[in-house]
Amino acid sequence: MKLFIKSFSYFVLLFLGIILLITISTSYIEKNYSSFEFQSNLTYLVVGDSHPECAFNDSLIPNFKNIAESGEAYFYNYSKIKPVILQNPSIKVVFIEYTNNQINDYMNERIWADAYISDRYPRYSSFMNLEENLMLFKNNPSAYTNALSLSIRKKSVRIFKNDLDFSTKIGGYLYLKRDKTDSIINSRTKLKDTASSVTPDTIDISEANLSYLDEIIRFCKINDKKVILIRSPQHKKYAGYMNEEKYKQILNTRYADLEYLDFSNFPLSNSEFGDLTHLNYKGAAIFSEWFANLMNNGLLEKEDKQDYIDQKIKEQARTAL
Repeated sequence: MKLFIKSFSYFVLLFLGIILLITISTSYIEKNYSSFEFQSNLTYLVVGDSHPECAFNDSLIPNFKNIAESGEAYFYNYSKIKPVILQNPSIKVVFIEYTNNQINDYMNERIWADAYISDRYPRYSSFMNLEENLMLFKNNPSAYTNALSLSIRKKSVRIFKNDLDFSTKIGGYLYLKRDKTDSIINSRTKLKDTASSVTPDTIDISEANLSYLDEIIRFCKINDKKVILIRSPQHKKYAGYMNEEKYKQILNTRYADLEYLDFSNFPLSNSEFGDLTHLNYKGAAIFSEWFANLMNNGLLEKEDKQDYIDQKIKEQARTAL
């Protein structure tokens, strides 16, 4: 019996050793041989979740690349932005979406809930450090274990097929055809003003998510990239505005040393929104061309950038009438 237990223990250790070796070797290959390169003249990058994903049509904005992706927390933004920055030295400015929803505690679920781990960990695991792996394991050990196994299989397949070009696998502009804004508003027979009952003290914050926004900012600064926080256009009935006071409080304290550009009031009709949160392709085209024009007219060289933006938004609103 002792011999059996001893043999079985050796077998388990050997098995675990093989798994560890495969994990380390596949991660090493992916980390060192994957490509995140875009066009050589790329100057501007935007990262975030579905808000910029649907707002910035980068085919209409010169030297601009959108790598935002729906539902993606800063935790996963950080994993992919590191190789993007390192492999695209022409990037000078990184726009990071800072929208109301991204401070809320439900963003924790977008880091370690089952669906998000199983989808994103196999893609980005090679670019995560030990601390990030431990965070996922600590908060959802079963999902992390399953994702680890899936990650090994997917990395092995990518390496075997020499499918290591990540430039098309890490998000991008979403051509959204949806037009549900009117129906969403009409379905709310009584729009309750819950914002009045929400105060900074009643808002639960995702420190985990914000800590990785801090890491993105730190990494960009170390690599001499200018960081600008932005807020994409939102419908005036966007539910996220309920935490506006807390949102601004964090912006004006934690990120007081960063530039912040607010496009949330950009004027669009209901038909140019996909819903109360996202622009559809029509709205994205209007906004992206307008944004490109601002950039061409030296937006980033303006001393009072937000005043200039607000002035141009008013002009756009008059034009849209």
